[in-house]
Amino acid sequence: MVIRYLLAAALLLAFTSPTFAQVPWQFQWKKGQTLTYKIKHVTSVVEVVETTKNTSSSNLDLVNRWQVVDLDDKGIATLSMTLVSMRNEQKRASGDTLLFDSQNLEKSTPELRDQMNKFIGQTVAVIRLDGYGRLIDVKQGSAATFEAEPPFVVVFPNAKAAAGQAWRRPYNLVLDPPYGTGEKFEAEQRYECKKIETGKATVSVGTTFKTMPDNARDRLPMLQKEVQGNAVFDLTAGRLISARLNIDKTIDEHRGKGSSYQFKSQYSRDLVD
Repeated sequence: MVIRYLLAAALLLAFTSPTFAQVPWQFQWKKGQTLTYKIKHVTSVVEVVETTKNTSSSNLDLVNRWQVVDLDDKGIATLSMTLVSMRNEQKRASGDTLLFDSQNLEKSTPELRDQMNKFIGQTVAVIRLDGYGRLIDVKQGSAATFEAEPPFVVVFPNAKAAAGQAWRRPYNLVLDPPYGTGEKFEAEQRYECKKIETGKATVSVGTTFKTMPDNARDRLPMLQKEVQGNAVFDLTAGRLISARLNIDKTIDEHRGKGSSYQFKSQYSRDLVD
C-alpha cells in the first residue's frame, strides 16, 4: 500500500512539475525591463573579376540595450534600443584599414569617428512587438530591416512549445537604397525547435528566397540576409538568451564569365544583463 501511494505521488508530481509542463512560445515583456546583448559580427567578401582578386572584411563588436518603455493592455510592447558601445574594424580591398572604437576614440579613423560617435549612448530604434515577437510598428529605425531581421531573431507561433515543432514566417525583403530602390522579393524563414532542456529551447533558423532578381549582380545584397543558425530561448523567463547565425554563399559570373562573389558572415549574440 505504501509503495503504491509513493508511486501515485511520484506520477502526480511528474505531471504537475513545471519541468514537464508545456508552456507557450511567448516573450514575457514587462514595463521597465532591460535586455542587454553583446554582439560579435565578422564578415568577409572575396570577389574575383577576370584576373583580379579583391578581399575585404569587417570585425564588429557592439553592445546594445533594449528597454520596454511601454506595455499596453493587449500585450504589445514598445521597446527602445540604445547603442552602448561599438568597435568596428574594416579592411578594404585597397589594403586600407578603418577603425572606430567608442572606448578608444583617439585611435579611431577620423571620418568614422565623426560619423559614428554621435550614435553612442543614443536611442537608435523604437519598435512595437507583440508577445510572439511579431513586428507591429516601427517608430524609429528601418521597417524593412526589422522585417527581414527580427529584433529578437525568432518569431513564434501561437502554440505550446515542443521539441520537433516547426513553423514558417513568410515576409517581403525590401531592397532600400543604397542596395535598391524599394524592390520587394518574397522570402521565408523556417524555424524548428531542436530540443528543450532545463526550460531552454534551441531553435534552428533558416532563410530562403521565393523570388530573386534575374541579374546575378542584383542578387549580391540579398546574400547578407540568407542566414542559417540557432537561437536559444528561455521559456520560463520569456527572453532570447543567445543566437549563432552564419552565411557562406557564392554567386558566380556576376560580372562576366569567370567572375565570382563570395560572402561569409559569423554572427553571435549573448544576453549579458
